[in-house]
Amino acid sequence: MDDFERGVEPAGTDRTPLRLFLSAAGCGLVAGWLELGLVLALRAVDPRVSMDSLRTNRHFVWMIPVAGMALFAAVGVAVALWARFRPGAARRHAWRVFVALAVLTVLLAAERVHVAACVALACGVGWRFGPRVEAAGRGKLGRAVVAVAALGAVVLTGVESWRVTSAERRALATLPKPTAATPNLLLIVLDNVRAESLSLYGRDRPTTPNLERLARSGVCFTQARSTAPWTLPSHASMLTGEWCHRLSFDFDRPLDGARPTLAEALARQGYSTAGFIANTYYCNARYGLNRGFARYEDCYENQTVSPFEVVRSSGLGKRVVQALGHSIHVENGGTSVRKTAAMINRDALGWLDGRPRDRPFFLFLNYYDAHGPFIPPDGPDPRFGLAALPERERIETLKRFQRLSTGKNTPADGPADRIEREANDVFLDSYESCIAYLDRQIGLLFDELERRGLRKNTLVVVTSDHGEHFKEHGFSGHGLSLYRREVHVPLLIFPPGGVAQGRVVSEPVSLRDIAATSVDLLGLADRAPFPGRTLARLWATDPEDRPPHAPVLSEVAHQKNLEPVPGIPATAGTVRSVVSAGKVYIRGGGGREELFDLKNDPHETTNLVGSADLRPPLEHFRDLLDRLLVNRGDPRFASTSSNQILSEGSRHE
Repeated sequence: MDDFERGVEPAGTDRTPLRLFLSAAGCGLVAGWLELGLVLALRAVDPRVSMDSLRTNRHFVWMIPVAGMALFAAVGVAVALWARFRPGAARRHAWRVFVALAVLTVLLAAERVHVAACVALACGVGWRFGPRVEAAGRGKLGRAVVAVAALGAVVLTGVESWRVTSAERRALATLPKPTAATPNLLLIVLDNVRAESLSLYGRDRPTTPNLERLARSGVCFTQARSTAPWTLPSHASMLTGEWCHRLSFDFDRPLDGARPTLAEALARQGYSTAGFIANTYYCNARYGLNRGFARYEDCYENQTVSPFEVVRSSGLGKRVVQALGHSIHVENGGTSVRKTAAMINRDALGWLDGRPRDRPFFLFLNYYDAHGPFIPPDGPDPRFGLAALPERERIETLKRFQRLSTGKNTPADGPADRIEREANDVFLDSYESCIAYLDRQIGLLFDELERRGLRKNTLVVVTSDHGEHFKEHGFSGHGLSLYRREVHVPLLIFPPGGVAQGRVVSEPVSLRDIAATSVDLLGLADRAPFPGRTLARLWATDPEDRPPHAPVLSEVAHQKNLEPVPGIPATAGTVRSVVSAGKVYIRGGGGREELFDLKNDPHETTNLVGSADLRPPLEHFRDLLDRLLVNRGDPRFASTSSNQILSEGSRHE
């Protein structure tokens, strides 16, 4: 046993509380560098997305080492006080604590290792190797390592801060000179808004008076369908023009860079690009939807530089702030601010006012107000049905439903069917009240664009990524099926120059064609080709002379992260649907088939599979879907095969 382990201070050493404090800070700085290296290596090797990583601050590269130093410095203060009152114990064990914390810091960065295992391993390493690390730290090499780490942290902080804050400016500086008089593009996505709940599409309550007014100056599509019933694949398809099965992504995997996005294509034509996102989960930059945008804002906190953000940037810091009552995730309120449409408008208009005036712009806005938990913001907007009840009564209604769902209801709560019906009405009425709020904010945005003189030369597209079920077909939510409430969405297009005013297109169309339509109307189709076909051809001629459009495909991959639930198609296997010949054909897991008449059975209540007089025959729809899914590796197939299938399918009509 050496002098250190016996608690005897060797001659000539200076084990003052200040020395222990500085040792802690230096150890934390080195641990921070090790953590940063591990984080960068893991992201390079395994790009999977976790809930923790969605709250990754843009400045994390310099924040992690600084967080390590700050957290260890706080521990150093405690150790210094310990040394004042129990110097012997502090001398024996201080470096064991430092080394254990350093190991824990690095292990927690891996995210997928259980916290208890990390703590156990860190304590063992700290106890065994703490004294040896201290001996090395007292030498010239140890002091040199800390000095280099400190100098590196200063340089890294300066360089990374400049890189992040100047990213948009530097991106614009590399863009080519745009073509003169090229129109702007504004893409607005109303997250989770189904067409059925809009008075624009016949809802018997005034949910969208502004969209109804605005539709008279553009083109309204009455049968637009999303490519998927949940956010990530639907947005990815809109921005790339690809069918979902040809893209690589999942709930824990980002969109890869194999295919260009609309933002990338327009940036190459000299456009300044920006995205302002309220759905900070599946539209988070970590999922790759930010590619091509010079500015892309999801969580406000991810752009913030503050002591809190510095601390929570490290794995150890996340656990500290979590212990203090703060969530470390984006999901379930993990961000301190849920962005409203008013906030998105404010941020977008601020960006428009400060953008370079010598370039056209592509502005992408994602509104999230109609997404669960369906709480209408305060304001002058109407509250429909039970959403107009006092908050106390609405909460009590939902509490009764919660007790029923967990089997804790009492006779005083009332009959089960009434409890379920009232709760569903609260959700639906609140949802449609949120849509009314969104509608007013869209009207205000259009007014501001008009006031700034931007409407005339701007192509505006207003749509939704998917819809929502409220007990239709027996279940609630989205991402569960391809029935109409989840994939029938609003679509309004306002071409630049005010052409095509008041047009209505009733043919079924896919949001997949938004990219092709946009570059066509911007005059850039030959320089920024996307799969799919421009929708402009559907309003450029009289309805009788319109060419038939391509079949409309929607997909939802097998939701393996959900437990199989009877009656919920996506939990049983991958589900795909195709719209053709006035009908929608759905094929799910296990080969289950459904066929509905869009005109005579819009609510999809009568399955025509097995009908003796089915025209066109079921084989037509099976073949149509199969052919849409083949030749996935051929980038030309998406448009070419659609034409071929369409011409062959028309023989059956």
